[in-house]
Amino acid sequence: MAHTDHDLMLLVQSREGEALGALKRRHEGTLRLHLLRYVDSGDVQDLLQETWVRAWERCEQWDGSGAPLAWLLRIATNLALNHIRDSRLRAHGNIDDEIDEYADEPTRQLEASGLGVPEQAHLRDRAERLLELIAQMPEDRQALLRMARLEQRRLQDIAAQAGVPVGTIKSRLHSTTRWLAARWDDD
Repeated sequence: MAHTDHDLMLLVQSREGEALGALKRRHEGTLRLHLLRYVDSGDVQDLLQETWVRAWERCEQWDGSGAPLAWLLRIATNLALNHIRDSRLRAHGNIDDEIDEYADEPTRQLEASGLGVPEQAHLRDRAERLLELIAQMPEDRQALLRMARLEQRRLQDIAAQAGVPVGTIKSRLHSTTRWLAARWDDD
């Protein structure tokens, strides 16, 4: 007797890998076509694989109230949208590259500032701490900081480039700044 999708998901939640394989055989084509609506065909296989990995790792999040296919489509959609967003922001490089390019400039400025050695050391320590915190951020947030703060680009331009509303960029920038401030205060 063939299992329903609901039955298969319950088995997946019991960690039966064969049940996930059955779901995969049943819905792989649908998920592939769905992902093709969002991304190029070259990215579909990776996103499809990640969809199945997430479904396995987070199967307990399916609460049984909806169709398993709808839950799988939601996972695939979220992965595709994240991929699109990250690709747009990643196209502009990593903030580490930008920071490395100008790393010597602050040192020259500090030495020319007339500050004493202890003050220079304190400012260097603070700058290193800031760079450590930034390195802990996701790449898209690093790119956002680079574009908004280092390059001083207009938020409208960043939004247009990322394909999102200006309000979204403002919100992300605000949450990124709050994230930095909260970790800065922890020290």
